[in-house]
Amino acid sequence: MFQLEINPNVRDYVSKDYAGSLPEGDVKLDCSLGVNTDLLGNCIFQRLHAFEQRTEAHGGNFAEIKYYPHGGTLKEALANWYRGNGVGEGWLTADHIILGNGSYDILCNLNLLCLTRGKKVLGHAPQFTAYVDHVHCTGSVYECCYLDRADGYRFHVEDYLEKMSAEYGLFIVENPINPTGLPVRLEDIGRIADRAAAWGKLLVVDEAYAEYLPFSASAINLIPRHPNLIVTRSFSKGWGMAGVRLGYGVSSTQSGLLPQLEKLVLPFNSNGIARVLAQTALETKFERPEDPFGIQPVILSKQELLAAIETYNRRYGRRLRAAATCESTPILMLYVETEDPAFHLQRHLMGEGLLTVSCESYVGLDSRAVRLMLPEREQMPLLLELLERAVRTLPEN
Repeated sequence: MFQLEINPNVRDYVSKDYAGSLPEGDVKLDCSLGVNTDLLGNCIFQRLHAFEQRTEAHGGNFAEIKYYPHGGTLKEALANWYRGNGVGEGWLTADHIILGNGSYDILCNLNLLCLTRGKKVLGHAPQFTAYVDHVHCTGSVYECCYLDRADGYRFHVEDYLEKMSAEYGLFIVENPINPTGLPVRLEDIGRIADRAAAWGKLLVVDEAYAEYLPFSASAINLIPRHPNLIVTRSFSKGWGMAGVRLGYGVSSTQSGLLPQLEKLVLPFNSNGIARVLAQTALETKFERPEDPFGIQPVILSKQELLAAIETYNRRYGRRLRAAATCESTPILMLYVETEDPAFHLQRHLMGEGLLTVSCESYVGLDSRAVRLMLPEREQMPLLLELLERAVRTLPEN
């Protein structure tokens, strides 16, 4: 039998990524993949309709499709948007930004830039599973600071600092953390960056869900004092535009990181249509400056959900727990306190038609936990109804 020679780091590795992995059953409510449930502004779709073929009667608006994407218009728009919201005033420009095919594209290139075969990266567990996959597939080693269930899976900077050493090629922290939705304090991120800088190492802060936090909570604010820091962000979550596959990184121009990272970028890796729609989205969200990402409905829904879980636990004598989280982030992690390691919470919830993401592929977790993405506000009664049914039939303590 013919066997193709394949990189063993890929061939022998079992992917942890949960995307596309669905349990059997009829879905009554999808609370799995994390995309903003808030509707996009009409101007996004108006801009889509503006793409027209050139005709004799009309010049059309087709250049973004016909030609390769060039220019820094979107990066300039991003810099302006941040400065307009109090981030990067006096220093943030298009030169501090790099575009990617989603923020994951940038995370992968950072691995290629800083990790050679056998090099180690230090993260925390739990953490975004696809990132862990890429570390392993590069032939590098993923190590982590485990977050303690007994403490609600909170992040403690002292534990992370204790594990740091010069032998790591890269350090990474999520803000907020996936799947718990809990932010990391800027003061703590600054301490990690200082320690990494002493060894000439890079700190990556993955802010995929950071639109749900105040602008003052973004690690972008730390960049002027920490040139070894890069912050990756996405249009997939808060912006609700996962389908356009566009992300970006923000870093200092003093470290020389971005020119080196540009060498690894695939030619024209962010397509022209995505760039145009993202720039339109920046303008769209300005139409609601008081709550551009629909955070207030998220807070109300999360408060209702957390209160309901406590009520259901008391009513039925069960132990469904929520990890420590932030009220404004739309994701949270639920887990069952049971000694049965084979209990599968995702399948149990799916028995009532509630689709979530199983945490069995997250480092440091297992099938007794799930990540839940809050649905649209009007679907909250259905979520609470399905969840109550599921709690009622959980195994007894």
